[in-house]
Amino acid sequence: MSALELLKKQLEIKSQGRVSQELKVSKTTINLIIKEKYPNPKNIYKKIIDKYGDEAVEIVGVDTEKSAIDLYKEVTSEH
Repeated sequence: MSALELLKKQLEIKSQGRVSQELKVSKTTINLIIKEKYPNPKNIYKKIIDKYGDEAVEIVGVDTEKSAIDLYKEVTSEH
């Protein structure tokens, strides 16, 4: 997922002000990034990926309440 996609996903669930606080940038910067008008956004993209790139991703059909070990056993066990 690109930095821009990650940012847009965060803005679906959080306010622009909240996201700007989390990234330690202005709301204007967030607005310019979304509109793809920010000059040389490389550093901001890095901040976005560092902040939101490792967040949990929903995997359809997987019970996220289970531990990674339980999921591994479930996937590797023969039925």
